[in-house]
Amino acid sequence: MEVASFAGSLRGLLALGVAAALALLPAQSLPQTESLPRLGDAGADELSPGAERRLGEAIMREVRRDAAYLDDAELVDYLNRLAARLTQTSAARGYTFELFGMRDASLNAFALPGGFIGVHTGLVVSAHTESELASVLAHEIGHVTQRHIARMLSEQRQSTLTVLAGLVLAALAARSNPQGAVGIATMAAGAQQQQMLSFSRDAEREADRVGLEMLRNAGYDANAMAAFFGRLQQAARVYESNAPAYMRSHPLTSERIADMQTRLQEGRYRQHADSLDFRLIRAKLGASAVPTVDGLNLARTQFERQIRDKTTTDETAAWFGVAVAALAQRDVAAAERAIAQTRARVEPGHPFVEALAARARLAAGDGAGALAIARAAAGRFVGARALLHLQAEAMLEMKEFDAAVRFLVEQTGLYKTDPALWRMLARAHAGLGQTGLAHRAAAEEYALAGAWLAAIEQLRLAQRGATLDFYSASQVDARLRALQAEYASERKEAQERPGR
Repeated sequence: MEVASFAGSLRGLLALGVAAALALLPAQSLPQTESLPRLGDAGADELSPGAERRLGEAIMREVRRDAAYLDDAELVDYLNRLAARLTQTSAARGYTFELFGMRDASLNAFALPGGFIGVHTGLVVSAHTESELASVLAHEIGHVTQRHIARMLSEQRQSTLTVLAGLVLAALAARSNPQGAVGIATMAAGAQQQQMLSFSRDAEREADRVGLEMLRNAGYDANAMAAFFGRLQQAARVYESNAPAYMRSHPLTSERIADMQTRLQEGRYRQHADSLDFRLIRAKLGASAVPTVDGLNLARTQFERQIRDKTTTDETAAWFGVAVAALAQRDVAAAERAIAQTRARVEPGHPFVEALAARARLAAGDGAGALAIARAAAGRFVGARALLHLQAEAMLEMKEFDAAVRFLVEQTGLYKTDPALWRMLARAHAGLGQTGLAHRAAAEEYALAGAWLAAIEQLRLAQRGATLDFYSASQVDARLRALQAEYASERKEAQERPGR
């Protein structure tokens, strides 16, 4: 199996195939880390679901610091809606999943311990149909439900802490030294290498089987999985050493393709129409894939040519792509013309389109207009977080800090893990001169990223301020104790780790 650094990004090293490689590392080759969760009996044959989730959360705190991590509410909500449909099936019952995006043009996705699944923007743009995208997500979900990471640890009979330390440390190494990370992840030679490769192929086939079942039960076109992997295999033949990233972390063989096709013959063909969500999010990511002057100009020109030459079967998505690219170029007038064309083709409207319209008004300096659009759309499309963000942004733009605080306090109560909401709440409190509450909100944003010391410092600053009432001061004190305990627990676990 080839282990790739993915241009210095930690995400490639966290793909399941690399996790397999890391399972071969000897204990003495591993450096130490201060942020791993305590996993219980290091000699246990299999990692417990709870410990696996804690490990995933620890890794995600690092992932969220990666510059490629894409904090896009529309993409995240769409991916999780897609996953929710897949995981309503019996194969995924009882598992919790959280999908997130990475700004990366390579065609890839990866499963982390505990149900966290990363999706590269290049995968979404390259998928020909929604069923193809769903097939990749179903495959990754299959890795999670079959607990392949825990099973690999069991196969190797190695120290759980040692192996998982290697997993996280390789990710950390990739951030500053890609070549060093590849060195850490290098597989052992000879029989061990062949044994691990064999297991990985078995895991891939099992994820294929579970994924196909999920696709069928969720109403997607199961043939899309074989079509997608077949296209990847063809690309590998054409480009040889420059094979798609997904093939490097998920070894694809002719046997796997044949096995999929055999299983597909056992079921009835079911066509699935692409959702408008998929069509618009694909156009959005395609329009902003290369956010440079030349990249945006090229994307906009391509969408405009498709419309002009009538070479697209989806004018709605093409106009939306024009609008996204034009707004990124700060051409508000052109963006709003394209938004009007998109609206004319979308009945009875869509939250992505209305969010873009509100962003255009904000870019034009019309906070009131943006707020009106976002507020009206939020009433129609309940749960669209991008519209909630835009309402808050518009209030802050207009310096309506009182209204922003009331709104954001309510929203952070509903979406406690949304760092953008906490960031805006800190700004709103600061606008009112409520420095203590501003520090408290900022602490929550830092805590979500696992920056415990920064979060603790923000709460200490809140304590030293003179703007907190008794109730708020008590909340700050309680939260400070909780974060200090969390930090102390991680420090203690690091000190108790064998080999320190």
